[in-house]
Amino acid sequence: MAIKRCDYVWVDVFAKRAFQGNPLAVFPDARGLTTRDMQVLTKEMNLSESTFVLPASRSSSADARVRIFTPDAEIPYAGHPTIGTFFVLARDGKIPLKDGKTVATMEAKAGILPVEIFSRDGSVTKVVTVQSKPVFGPVFKKTSLLAEALSLRLSDFDVASAPPQLVSTGLPWLIAPVRTRRAVERISVNQQAFAKVVKGLPKGVVDIYATALDPVSEAATSHSRAFSLVSGSMVEDPATGSASGCLGAYLVNKGLIDVGASNKMVNEQGFAIGRPSKIEIEVRTTKGGSIKSVRVGGSVVEVMRGTATF
Repeated sequence: MAIKRCDYVWVDVFAKRAFQGNPLAVFPDARGLTTRDMQVLTKEMNLSESTFVLPASRSSSADARVRIFTPDAEIPYAGHPTIGTFFVLARDGKIPLKDGKTVATMEAKAGILPVEIFSRDGSVTKVVTVQSKPVFGPVFKKTSLLAEALSLRLSDFDVASAPPQLVSTGLPWLIAPVRTRRAVERISVNQQAFAKVVKGLPKGVVDIYATALDPVSEAATSHSRAFSLVSGSMVEDPATGSASGCLGAYLVNKGLIDVGASNKMVNEQGFAIGRPSKIEIEVRTTKGGSIKSVRVGGSVVEVMRGTATF
């Protein structure tokens, strides 16, 4: 049997130094890999996601086609994999950079999406993913069940001003605002109740994003934790770009922050699991107040490189 070899780059996203933020494995040249190969390699990496870069389709003018996998399945879009992947492509010279901002495009299952790469003197300083316009799903009315799933009290929620709600800017999340950072820190997942919450969500939605407008840093807006039911087990994600975009859209939509034409926020995540992360969010609105774009970005650091042989 022929042996396959494929190089990968391991990066930490939404971090300024190694071993913080959210780790990602990027396979910058996935030509020759089958879908099964990609899924097996993602399971082997044992991270929340891995990405595989391919030439863009002939019908697409994108700079790269990116396939994003969790250990369970391929997904249409995710924030930190997009940011980490384009950091690697830009750093390796596969995307020519202009000093300042370079706009690239990614072909993903979710569509053709722009990615903004910021650089200075040839070094990448920040990558921003432009997400899809938000889609607001139904309010989740079983707050008692949600509280049980997170081992919180019903009084930790303010359903009148900030009801739990399904939001998607490319990947749907149940946004679950609570009153205080201490409530976020106190969360301990009850897997049985969590599974019941998931059963009440649309098919394929397995994620809850708990958040409070009570951050550690004075420069931040929110303090959050992300929980997912993956392969029958609970996983806490240290930094979630897709959920942060949903959160930013939610806060603007509900008027929970001072809303203007450009609404910039910093979302903290990962503190509870020793991987502090700072996620930058910008939600732009029209004069009428409707949301026209959601951007999520941050810094990335390279941790290691290697070759998978199988």
